Amino acid sequence: MLGLLITTILTSAADSLNPIAITQQFVLQGMVKKPKHIWFFIIPTGVTNLIGGFLAYFGLITFVSDFLGKLMNEYGQMLYTFELILGIVFLIALFHLIHNTKIESLKSQILSLNSGDNKKNDETETAGKIKSVSPTALLALGICATISELTTALPYFAFLAVLFNYQLSFIQVAFILVVYNTIYTSPLLILYFVYIKSQDKFDRLYTIIKAKITKWSNIIAPTAVGLIGCLMVYHSVSLLLK
Repeated sequence: MLGLLITTILTSAADSLNPIAITQQFVLQGMVKKPKHIWFFIIPTGVTNLIGGFLAYFGLITFVSDFLGKLMNEYGQMLYTFELILGIVFLIALFHLIHNTKIESLKSQILSLNSGDNKKNDETETAGKIKSVSPTALLALGICATISELTTALPYFAFLAVLFNYQLSFIQVAFILVVYNTIYTSPLLILYFVYIKSQDKFDRLYTIIKAKITKWSNIIAPTAVGLIGCLMVYHSVSLLLK
């Protein structure tokens, strides 16, 4: 049991150095209305990872995988057709974004001719807009981001492979998984407390980052929407034609 505990600590420490989750929280901390709302991202991240461990250990992932395989065999054509429609919707949205971008650009040019730029007001407005992510959105982001990363979480799967070799009771498994996921979320907890201690400095940094992103948003958003739409159309068409 001691060897398993040491393995748990080492693998969870390696898994905790997750640049994606840390970057996500770093960005989200500057977008919450209240600092404590970031707990709606941290807790779902740890709990979702914990549930994934339980599902894997007790073989429920295999059951879900088999169920989804049967679902795809029976309703695959319908799902691919829906994907194609959704891809077309994304491409329509792309043209809509480009059209709106042109209109906003013209409005900005007219406003800049009629009045001088007020940098201080722009920064204040940007700082106000940055506080916009709700607890519900944070909850969904935490769950979805963790699920998407589970398939590539090599340290976690290495830990589970070791765990499978032990005959443990439910309480023992729960204890080991809680220890693992507590350590796994520790960088997110540290980042939160560092933010609380130096919130003013962080908020100034977030305002600068937000201003830079805003300048490129008219290019980034249409590009992302267009790529998603093209990929969905290509993927669905290639499978429907098989």
